[in-house]
Amino acid sequence: MVANRLKHAVRGAVALSAVSVAVSLNPGVATADPAQDAQKQVEQQTQQADQIGQQYLAAKDDLAAKQADLANATADIDKYGKQLTEAQAKEEQFRGQVDQVAAAAFDGAQFTQLSALLTGKSAQDFLDQSSALEMLAKQNSSVLDTYQGAVKQASDAKAKASAAQKKAQDATDAAQKILADLQTKQDAATKAVNDAKAAVAKLSAAAKQSLGAAGNMGTFIGPAGAAGTAMQAALSQRGVPYQWGGERAGSGFDCSGLMQWAWAQAGISIPRSAAAQYGPGKSVPRSALQAGDVVFFGSTASNIYHVGMMVSPTEMVHAPTEGETVKVVSLSVMSDYFGAKRYVG
Repeated sequence: MVANRLKHAVRGAVALSAVSVAVSLNPGVATADPAQDAQKQVEQQTQQADQIGQQYLAAKDDLAAKQADLANATADIDKYGKQLTEAQAKEEQFRGQVDQVAAAAFDGAQFTQLSALLTGKSAQDFLDQSSALEMLAKQNSSVLDTYQGAVKQASDAKAKASAAQKKAQDATDAAQKILADLQTKQDAATKAVNDAKAAVAKLSAAAKQSLGAAGNMGTFIGPAGAAGTAMQAALSQRGVPYQWGGERAGSGFDCSGLMQWAWAQAGISIPRSAAAQYGPGKSVPRSALQAGDVVFFGSTASNIYHVGMMVSPTEMVHAPTEGETVKVVSLSVMSDYFGAKRYVG
């Protein structure tokens, strides 16, 4: 998440000391402020880490979906393979019976027309037995056609399942490669986060205290139903530290982890990454924002890097960035506003 809100929290805390140092050393000459440098480092490194982290989470979700497709396709192959084997066995069994009848008829057995003629007591007997023989032949042919149709249907289904399996396997392989590439980037992002932590540690005690504050601790009234439940759940985590990749109550959250957890408390499942969380729900214009709406930040839908939840028409609760805690802030402190979604209602 971009730490634009750090500017508001830190500048006031470090501005006086920066001016004092500049004046005492050389009046009229500005000097570098380590606290401000650390702040910029936090902003840059945490934003990069969050962007990569959100991409990684989205890639994990995508890979899981493709692996599920592959498992389903493989199961279909097994199912249709068994059906094909059973249909082929029945076809062979009945084909043998038909062949026996045909052979007996050819050899002049009791079902042939000649036998019917010789054993019949009258012309009507001959006609009756001939009709029975013809009916038997048609029944045999009809049943054999049915079995052959079942074999073809099972064979076609297995072929389609095999094609689906190959497609799913190719998609899974591609997703695994993307995830592996992102893993390399995430390793670098982890280092960036650690650097951000070191940068925060360099801030003055007053600045760190300001960053760690839980913001507005007032009471907020949310809408009835799931949105209100999710909002109160998120608010209950005020003061919990930001943790990159975090998704545990009382322990630590990143922005999308907080949203996923809060909505889960309301019985609603949403994706893990911020970009994926923009998918469900209906879009809401900024002018119509209300408590419970989920707001997103980024340049494009695929590049969303931060998410929070409105607790009033102008304020949101979110997990900001490294060194901060879950807090309520004014929506106006954030840049790169992209859009909002209303999951229920």
